[in-house]
Amino acid sequence: MTSDTTSRMPCYFISHGGPTVLLTKESDDHKFFKQWGGKILNQDKPKAIVIISAHWETIDGIKVGKFEGETPIIYDFGGFSEELYRQEYHGKGSPELADKIVDILKKAKFNVTVDTTRGFDHGVWIPLKIAIPEPGDLPIVQVSLKRHASYEHHIKVGRALASLRNEGVLIIGSGMMVHNLRDSFGYFDRSKMTFSGEILPYTTRFVRDMDKILFESNAEEREKQLIKLIDHPVLKQAHPTDDHLVPLHVATGAAGQDPAEKIFDLCVAGMSSGSVEFCARG
Repeated sequence: MTSDTTSRMPCYFISHGGPTVLLTKESDDHKFFKQWGGKILNQDKPKAIVIISAHWETIDGIKVGKFEGETPIIYDFGGFSEELYRQEYHGKGSPELADKIVDILKKAKFNVTVDTTRGFDHGVWIPLKIAIPEPGDLPIVQVSLKRHASYEHHIKVGRALASLRNEGVLIIGSGMMVHNLRDSFGYFDRSKMTFSGEILPYTTRFVRDMDKILFESNAEEREKQLIKLIDHPVLKQAHPTDDHLVPLHVATGAAGQDPAEKIFDLCVAGMSSGSVEFCARG
């Protein structure tokens, strides 16, 4: 992977939703992932994917998944249709890329090691199975989040990874724009396997303010405002825990000066599936 023959990749923040999105093929979010996958394969054409999911947090530093062949998947959810537990995803790893990520992050003064046992969680394989159902020889490497780290830490991780974009590597942060499951359970229709009903006021407020930060600010101000979210009036309602928010900080750090564009938006109850592409225009 060299920058001489490869154009700079965009990077993304996607709201991966729940596992049932895989089965609800007529839902708007399933259709979005299909369309997004078409863009990745036909327009972006990455040489590899690096993905940071809300569902892999580590305490003792950052971990990088390192697999020679196919990476296993984890069914890290419960109480759903048996069909979900029969699903497979055949994504291969890249030891070379994993080692390179470790080197990059070490040079940026992060505590980082490889992990050779943990498979892809549903924040990785569920959206990618819809978007890229047959990844073939396209390597996919997952990088963990450091639990309880600051918002600035996650932005700096993204900045360190940004150089990979010049080598054909697509960087994806996978979380949710708003993620309050507790407040949303009452809006889940099991017969349709989807959430439906009203949008809670804090969801509307948080999405509105995130739109201003992401789409109306320059890159420097965008990062500053994302760090200041720690003091946002409805943060603890929109994100009782920040695991689904900080993949956005990583993606924003990797974006550098590139502007952001909303590529999907769906709100219900205490959830928002807002998704963003960061890419230089022109």
